[in-house]
Amino acid sequence: MINIVCLKWGRKYGAEYVNRLYNAVRRNTTMDHRFWCFTEDPAGILPCIEILPLPWADKLDTWWNKIFLFAPDNGLPHHEQILYIDLDTLIVTDIDDVMAVDQVPDIVVLRDFYQDIARTAGHIGSGIMSWRQGQYPEIWQRFQQDPGAAVASVLPHGDQAWIARHIDHWYYWQDLFPDRVVSFKLHCAQGLPDRAGIVCYHGRPSIPESVTQATDHGTARKKWRVEAAPWVLDHWRD
Repeated sequence: MINIVCLKWGRKYGAEYVNRLYNAVRRNTTMDHRFWCFTEDPAGILPCIEILPLPWADKLDTWWNKIFLFAPDNGLPHHEQILYIDLDTLIVTDIDDVMAVDQVPDIVVLRDFYQDIARTAGHIGSGIMSWRQGQYPEIWQRFQQDPGAAVASVLPHGDQAWIARHIDHWYYWQDLFPDRVVSFKLHCAQGLPDRAGIVCYHGRPSIPESVTQATDHGTARKKWRVEAAPWVLDHWRD
């Protein structure tokens, strides 16, 4: 059984993000799965989505609640495969191949999308991850001992740096499934790539902003423009 997991904390993302991710997964896989959402506020979330609490929601800011995904007693089924997906993610085609990742022995993470264009890149990305529940308990156990010290120890980076510090080996989605997992900002400037199955958003624009707004992006080494993408609504819907 594959367990699809997302996390909604605070007010940045409404319940529609959870519901539309759920519906996108349902449309684009034939594999048996359960869909879970960790949240401190389940209002508006579809009743078919399984809700798990965020007991540290009032103590942790922004993405740091994501570390609780690795708690061995967080309510997810022990030893079953977890596929975590950030809410600002589009599922655009059949993802049975991506979901069949349970034969990979270690955690699967994103390679930093800016690796080839920004000198500061090179960190793992936690927007999509897969592992077996209970496989990395130390990520949470060491964090909860002193969250403030843990956060300070990886500044200016976030949860990705803490996760990477506590795992010896990982695989990248981009290596396992070439051209299947892409960045909206970096890979969709000319429309949706032919082989893309999952489109990751990071920073601006948000998913709804990208439908109607053209946006400029870049680093010191490269700059580019992404036009408005009305095709996004074909995939981000109820």
